[in-house]
Order: sequence, then C-alpha cells, then structure tokens
Amino acid sequence: MTTSMTTVTPDVASAIVAELGGSNAQSVEMMIGIGLVKDSEAVYFQYLGEERAPAALTMPSGKPCTRMANITLAGISIADGIGAENATKLNLIVETSAGRRLLLTSGIQTWWTQCLIQGLMGLFNSYNLDEAFTLDSYKGKSGRRPVFCSVRQAGDVVKDQMMYDQLGQLRSDRAMDKFEAAVRDSVEILNQAVTGGTVDEAIVTVDEPVKEGDF
Repeated sequence: MTTSMTTVTPDVASAIVAELGGSNAQSVEMMIGIGLVKDSEAVYFQYLGEERAPAALTMPSGKPCTRMANITLAGISIADGIGAENATKLNLIVETSAGRRLLLTSGIQTWWTQCLIQGLMGLFNSYNLDEAFTLDSYKGKSGRRPVFCSVRQAGDVVKDQMMYDQLGQLRSDRAMDKFEAAVRDSVEILNQAVTGGTVDEAIVTVDEPVKEGDF
C-alpha cells in the first residue's frame, strides 16, 4: 500500500491561517491535519514544520487520539490555492477547556469535512453553537478508509438532517462543484454566527508536543 504524506512549510501554514483574516492576532498552538497517512490508524497529525514530517497524535498508551472533548468553536473558514497541489482546505479553530487554540485543516471535499459541516450546522440550528461539544474522528473500515467524524453534545450525535441529505446526494451524483458551494455557504453562516463576520489572524506555533489532557 502506498503511504501518502502531506507536509506543510511554515509559509504554507501561514497562507492557510491568513485566510482567517483579521488584525488582532490570536495564538494557535497546534496545527492538525486529518488523515495524512492513509495506512496509519491515526486520524490527527500535528504539523511540525518544513524539516519534520507530521506526527500522529497518540495518547500515552500509544493508541491514536480520536476524541477532542469539551471544545468550543472559535473560527471556521475556507482557504484556496494551498500548496503545490493548489488545494482548497476547510480550516477549523477550536478552543480546549484549558484555553488552547487548535487549527484543524482538511480538504473541502473530504468525508471528514462533510461530516463536520453536518454536525456544526446541527449545533447552529439548535442554537447551541457557542456551547462546548465533542468531536470524534475515526477511520472507515472499507475502501481507502477515509476519515469520518461526528459532533456530539450532551452525549448525543448532532447533525442537520437536511444538510446530511443534500451533501450525501451531491456526493452520490458526483456534483462536487455544487458540493463545494454548499460547504462554502455553510461555512459563511457558521463564521458569521461565531465571529460576527471577521476572524482574528492566527499565529501558529508548531514546536510543542501533544500532552495527555490536551483534548
């Protein structure tokens, strides 16, 4: 099986977070890519800069970290033209209960992004977008084993059923241009709800290892 590894230089990392805009800098302590190594059981990978490969986030037991509990939404955006592949990324900033801000980034057409948008729109529709939630990410069991996720609040999975049906149908029809448009519309709604339309500039530091209790 071929291993697919994505690396991000500091310049590219800056380009991604620059899409968040704004003038008052906020510190993002960790930049995390989703499912960067296809034959790894890990789902979250910490970017460590140009000279080092992304590191799988694992618990002290060695098992992959799959759950980010008690986090709140701090920002969300779309970044275009990223890296040599001219990729389009969804960027999510969450804040942990300890006040650490993390930037999660994934391709706009990925299953993980689809699941995330469905869940966050569910929180938006129930007026709970400003409340803490849990993000569970996990690998599929078949095919290329894409990464999925679920948004939970008070122990229950939250999703917007209309968005679930719409994105599912567009993916089934392979209408990915319309799929992207629907994701962008949702991101605009979520960003407006969380930030009032603007997001503070994010400064990424990538030299701090993950510790137990971070999530």
